[in-house]
Amino acid sequence: MTILRASLLTKAGFLHAFPTRDTPDTTLLEALATPTVIQVKQVHGARAVLAAEAAGQEGDALVARAGDGAVGVRVADCVPVLVADPGSGAVAAIHAGWRGVVGGVLRAGVELLGGRELVAAIGPCIGACCFEVGRDVGEQIGFVAREEGDKAYVDLRAAVRSQLRALGLDDASIEDVAGCTRHEGERFHSYRRDGANSGRMLAGIAPARRER
Repeated sequence: MTILRASLLTKAGFLHAFPTRDTPDTTLLEALATPTVIQVKQVHGARAVLAAEAAGQEGDALVARAGDGAVGVRVADCVPVLVADPGSGAVAAIHAGWRGVVGGVLRAGVELLGGRELVAAIGPCIGACCFEVGRDVGEQIGFVAREEGDKAYVDLRAAVRSQLRALGLDDASIEDVAGCTRHEGERFHSYRRDGANSGRMLAGIAPARRER
């Protein structure tokens, strides 16, 4: 079993994890030093929710302050994005499928998080090698890597990075944690590959306490 981490978040003092497919949730909880990970019902939308108000809520971005506990999103091809504010210790976990990317889920999560100098990690997701969509969807997302007939292959990582940059993060503050979920079947769950039989990976991050 393996847990992947981003050096930027680790250096900034944030416990976080991008689990692989064989990582049990108990191992994730140990890595985050928490008894539970706060989640919401994910709906491929663009709503951001505060962890303190998450019970029974729908959304695709969760923001936690110090004392709230860890937050997480479950993915199986969509992009898990973990964002942290080193100044306040607050964090966000964002589930960015293509609909969320188009709809503005990254903006919703980052704006609710706040902070001046954020750091972010883009976790394992379906790569441009495998993310086949119709040309109409490709035009909505942008960042088309190639086209074959009426199909487009989209680079979701690049789309997410571009939106994070537009929200004020520079490239040095954004880290890619590598991995194509569909292509690497031994490491990751993938809905595109396995359909209804696919599992999910729970990417999580815990807020950090800061001295006032």
